[in-house]
Amino acid sequence: MNRFQIRLAEVADQDGLNKLFRSPGVKWFGNIRPKYRGKDFLFHSYQTYRILALCSETSALVAYAEFRNYPSIAALPMDCWLEWLSARYCLPMSISWLNALFFNFCIYKSNYSTVLVEIIKDVLYRENRVWFLIAVRTPYVSQPKHFVESFEDLEKICQVFYPLEYSMDWNNNTQSLYIVDRAEDNDDVIAIQAVENPELREELGDYYIAEEVMAQNPRSMLVVGEIINQCQESEMAIFLWLSSDIDIVFYVRNYQMEQFGNLVKPVDGRSFHYQTMTVSSVQRRAEASMFTADALDDLDAVTILGGLQRVDSGMSVASLGKMKVSSIGGTIDDTNVATENKFFMRECLYSKFKYILEKLHNNDYYLRHDESVINFIYPAGKEPAGPAAVEAASNVFLLRCIVARQDFPLSRLFNAMVAMFCAYPDRDYCMMLMTAKHKASKSYLEVLQYFMPVASRPSNVSSLDDLFITHRSTIFGEISLYKLEKEDVPHVHNLCLGNLPSSAQAPNSSSSSFSYCSKVNEREELDHELHVLDLIMKDVLENEFSEFAVFTIRCGISTRSVRENTSIGFVVIREFHSHDKLFEHYHLPKHEHHLNRRRAEIISLRLHPLFLVSADLIFRDLARKTSFYDYYFINSFDGHKYSNDLKKMMMVVEPKPIKKVPIFSRIQTDQKKSKKKLDLPLPNFSRDHMIIYRHKLRPVKWFSNSKKLVIIGFSAVTKAFLRQLVFQWNSKDHKNSENFTCLTRLQVTVICRAGIVEADYDSLFKCPYCTSSLGCYLSYRNESCYVRDCCMRIDLRYWVHFVPGKVEKVDRQKKFVKLDSCEIYYDTLLLMCDRMFVLRCIDMPVYSARPCNLVEVNFRLNKFLLFYKVRALLEDMPRTYLVLVYGNNLHTYECIAFLIGHGVDCSRMVLVQPHRVSGKDAEMKEKCPYWDENLQLILDDILVEKGVNIFTDYDFHHYNMHESTDFIMEVIFQHFPTQKQATFECDLFISFQEGHLHQRHKQWLRNAGIQLEGNEILVNERYQTNDPDIYAAGSFIKMRQKPNYQYKFVSERELARKILHHLGLVIDKNFEDRFAEPVLFQAILPLRYFITKVTMPRRYLLSQLPVIKTCNLTTYKNQTFCRVGLSTRMLVDEIVVVTKKECQLDFLLFFCGKHELLLNKLKSRYRAHLIHSFLKFFQEPWTELIMHDDFEELQAENKELLSPMAVSALSRPDRGALGELTDMDFFTLNKRYIELKLLSFLREHRRDFRHKFALPEDFLKLDLADYERYMDTEENDSSSDLSET
Repeated sequence: MNRFQIRLAEVADQDGLNKLFRSPGVKWFGNIRPKYRGKDFLFHSYQTYRILALCSETSALVAYAEFRNYPSIAALPMDCWLEWLSARYCLPMSISWLNALFFNFCIYKSNYSTVLVEIIKDVLYRENRVWFLIAVRTPYVSQPKHFVESFEDLEKICQVFYPLEYSMDWNNNTQSLYIVDRAEDNDDVIAIQAVENPELREELGDYYIAEEVMAQNPRSMLVVGEIINQCQESEMAIFLWLSSDIDIVFYVRNYQMEQFGNLVKPVDGRSFHYQTMTVSSVQRRAEASMFTADALDDLDAVTILGGLQRVDSGMSVASLGKMKVSSIGGTIDDTNVATENKFFMRECLYSKFKYILEKLHNNDYYLRHDESVINFIYPAGKEPAGPAAVEAASNVFLLRCIVARQDFPLSRLFNAMVAMFCAYPDRDYCMMLMTAKHKASKSYLEVLQYFMPVASRPSNVSSLDDLFITHRSTIFGEISLYKLEKEDVPHVHNLCLGNLPSSAQAPNSSSSSFSYCSKVNEREELDHELHVLDLIMKDVLENEFSEFAVFTIRCGISTRSVRENTSIGFVVIREFHSHDKLFEHYHLPKHEHHLNRRRAEIISLRLHPLFLVSADLIFRDLARKTSFYDYYFINSFDGHKYSNDLKKMMMVVEPKPIKKVPIFSRIQTDQKKSKKKLDLPLPNFSRDHMIIYRHKLRPVKWFSNSKKLVIIGFSAVTKAFLRQLVFQWNSKDHKNSENFTCLTRLQVTVICRAGIVEADYDSLFKCPYCTSSLGCYLSYRNESCYVRDCCMRIDLRYWVHFVPGKVEKVDRQKKFVKLDSCEIYYDTLLLMCDRMFVLRCIDMPVYSARPCNLVEVNFRLNKFLLFYKVRALLEDMPRTYLVLVYGNNLHTYECIAFLIGHGVDCSRMVLVQPHRVSGKDAEMKEKCPYWDENLQLILDDILVEKGVNIFTDYDFHHYNMHESTDFIMEVIFQHFPTQKQATFECDLFISFQEGHLHQRHKQWLRNAGIQLEGNEILVNERYQTNDPDIYAAGSFIKMRQKPNYQYKFVSERELARKILHHLGLVIDKNFEDRFAEPVLFQAILPLRYFITKVTMPRRYLLSQLPVIKTCNLTTYKNQTFCRVGLSTRMLVDEIVVVTKKECQLDFLLFFCGKHELLLNKLKSRYRAHLIHSFLKFFQEPWTELIMHDDFEELQAENKELLSPMAVSALSRPDRGALGELTDMDFFTLNKRYIELKLLSFLREHRRDFRHKFALPEDFLKLDLADYERYMDTEENDSSSDLSET
């Protein structure tokens, strides 16, 4: 058993380390003086590694060490130590920037001197490319005993080198180096050797069949790694199964192998064979070609040119032939035209709806399928052209299997990568396949970081494996950074253009005989980035004091000249001055003042994808050259975007779950041009949507899920669930982010319809009617900021695999989901495909075609479709169109406000409201944020005044479509309670009928055997269906045993947290089944009003009074209406704000659910007419206390202390007649205690508040001069008064 437990030091270890520094009987080397400054300064200086060692038996801290990529010599610049070594020392080993770390400090207890060896081993395991650890011993100087260094124990395990001027006689007190060489650590070097089958059978019984296969195939190789244990016995630690039996032509046909030389050796002027083959490729459509007006114009033009020929009449020639016209007495009788030919008058509109806009639902619209002819060229050898010659020219081998022993350190698998390329010295590439059916082992995932994925081509081969590839230089090459020179400018241009798809280099073309020039410039962002890079490089090369710094990233041998190393990337940085502006929206640790002037912003970074694994080395070397230790990259959501190929290796800063101030939207004005030649516009950190990436040069720590999760649906609950899964490492105290670079690697697949994810993340669509995105229906999001930020300040596509398609089948036995194009296997399946609005027609078949003029706004994609359908409607039928809207919730009024504001005449619009069932106790007790009866009555009056026809209490019955098309001609409703039917003609039918479960989803759920009840999925309290591996969450579930709490219309964040707890992925220590967090809903209303409604879910349904019984307090001032609902227990049950101000009021979530006394005696102040606007009241300075992150902990501490005292005081038997006095004393005593606790809370967190709170000691720290001046003034005033009398 190992005597020591070695791990990375964390901020939480400060107390133990501070105690170790002051303990008797310790030895150290390095500069110990800064360690006595205090524990708060211990982690301020940059160190590549901080290692501590614990005794395995006693768990006592016995050692601490610091390692860095440059020495701790104050007078020596960080990027000059290699020149210093070569000038002062004559070393036999080849030391470079990358193969050495400096052992700058170590302290350990004297009776645990062997811990030095374990610490060194741990560092060498973590740093595979480091071969030397160097400790610098300074000349001896007479000083106190507690500052004297001790190198005796280190000298036993290293070599000592002295400078060139060293002399035993006259110059022996000099500097010296203590160098630890990795090669001398013989006990821990893996012995790699090839073995034969008979030697493996005893140890590898499970792989006996594989051995028999390899016996028949000489092109396979089994490599075994052995280690020597403490008894000097060899034990097998890892084994590799390698193979050169690869069908190269198969992989060239089915995978995009051009950038890897098609897996064959280069020709290099020799004779060659070639083979012509036709291959297909798929590329995702550029964002600019999806939803913008130019993109839809392109789609319209290409579709029309493809077969829908326009004529002056607006109808096709075929339609004119179908019209039935009768002539009586020389005049045309148009009666039949009006009755029978309504559709043919709308055929152009139908064609746009069906053949143009409905393409946005198809997966083919978001992918480009191209066919190309490639010449497969390979060098000619002794063999004639054919498979044998291709095999002889092969430049790749295959890693079939890699398995390590359970206790084997995974970081040492880098040695296995070295062994693989040593086994095939004549081949440069290594491939690895992963099958979707099988679960990836830990060894596979560890080795996978050295590989990059290869895109597959469209193929007839079913279920292609995922292919990964790596190059020899990824393992053996050294990464170095060099300052930009004039000769590097063309390389930067080529690297910037390297990832540009071929489709973006040429204009779009149609498959028809007509040619069309696209309006969309897909290279606009790239051209802008190139222009900015040119300006920056010119400024850097010409201006010595430029604020920018540009470095090229090269691979090769770092000790050689720049030109002998291959350029693989570049990085552009400048100092970051806006760190303080991030706190409004992002969850960052405060008071990191030691990093001031040490933060840098990455403008652009390009790197070949094979070298992503070297991210830590690149940032480490960048810090050594620039003295920046905290790197940020800002990816703007709605501004100009710049490239950063290392952002996947940077930590994403999570936005705050709840904003603490209202976010206002203002019209963007053009910024004044700066006099500087180069002035990049700074983002507005308060209003702009940005994704912030950060790298603090901390060691990387990966967070993942062990099981394959498959989620069906991309609802608000899905977004909240994925966000918590991605940021499972984040916590309020920043425990992980302060100590590590936290990265997430998820095995999660989300299945949803094509276009839904793309529309949610689209930022290029600009509404021509609206001046700001916040006030535009197409960009407005109804959920809380926790869900909104999943698409505006987080990009989930970096961690989650999204698969577009329709679910056809769920196989519970084999555990896979069948789509129309593939099969996706799962360990756990989550059903989150609920839809807010589903129109239910009794006679409609499940798989019938969806009417093209029916709109249900469940996703942002539906909003885009609605916008373009309304535009087409106004263009083709400007005076005769009819728009029918069905619904009676706040979403309905929001849509009507959009229609009115985007050109729809109120007189051409009909609103049909269904009968809302009332009287059910459960529905009256449940709080629904999407319904507000009192406000909707006012909204109805507003719409009637504008000329909208409103029909109430009419339920949808069915619709009639044209006999040969899927176009709704009329919709039939049935009145309640008279059962009379009413028919409404329409050109566009917008439905907001609440449905939650789509009929198509219902069909495959039944086929899979999932238990349903009506339109709801039956689950237990753990949200499990009748299959324990299938969970369901959302508004379409029903619990089998009806609980006594509300579980619908609850907070998405809280629901996602409960699902993660039940799955065992993120455990909630304070878990409870009931819901305790408020729900926020916001919407745009007619007359440009904005509503924000915050409601609390019912925690107890059986004992809860109906909603009508609540106490409502209202205010109205400056066109802002506020309503606060109080429950019978005086808890804030609801907050409603309707205002003209374009703002987001997420901060109201802090106050819903609180007692009115806690909110500064809200009810009493309202009765005293001291509150004129609740919106202003909730922005007063005292509210910062309640919104503080640690306020709930303060409440919990007070409750834990006062509850037992209160219970004992109220239950004592001797209270008697003096009970009231005793209770008063108890109240006075504990009130004083609460006040003291509050004051201490203010002292501790005073710097966190925007408003300055006065404390008692502030009045005792008056300036003495001011006090004397005040006393003199008082005396003069009193003397003047006496003289006057």
